[in-house]
Amino acid sequence: MGDISRAIDILKEDFESADNLVGEIYNKYFSRYFKKESDLYDKFRNADNLITDTELEWILISLPLDLKMVANALAQFKQHNEIVKLKIKQRKSTKQDNEDGMDEEFKLMNIIYTSVITRVELEISFSKELIMGAKKVWDARRSSEMTPVREIVPEQELPEYQIDDQNKVDF
Repeated sequence: MGDISRAIDILKEDFESADNLVGEIYNKYFSRYFKKESDLYDKFRNADNLITDTELEWILISLPLDLKMVANALAQFKQHNEIVKLKIKQRKSTKQDNEDGMDEEFKLMNIIYTSVITRVELEISFSKELIMGAKKVWDARRSSEMTPVREIVPEQELPEYQIDDQNKVDF
């Protein structure tokens, strides 16, 4: 186990650099689309502070439009990643020497781009779940508005009637 700990220590700097680069790329191109969603999710989870109808409307109307923009940016990222993969394959097939040291850089770039793509795809999946949850809350609120409320009438005591024995008929 000591060797694994030592290997992790050696790679720690590389891990941190990769994590930072993934975070920078994500923040630059995608975080703006998911910022409000994250805040609203926190409201969903907070039982003390209910989500408003206006916020539900944003989730149901605006978030899907934002996801369209995310999908376009994600498609471009996937395209770039495929170009990186193609470049790696080209360099292998031409047996180009790694004199410039770019083989490893291209491979690292592929790893970084794949990580960003995976993160964005997970955010998109989460967004879809949030939209479905918001739709359920919206529908529940609307159906409760449609259900007529019955007025609760306090129970009244009936007056006691006196039965007159004189009007009694015997058979």
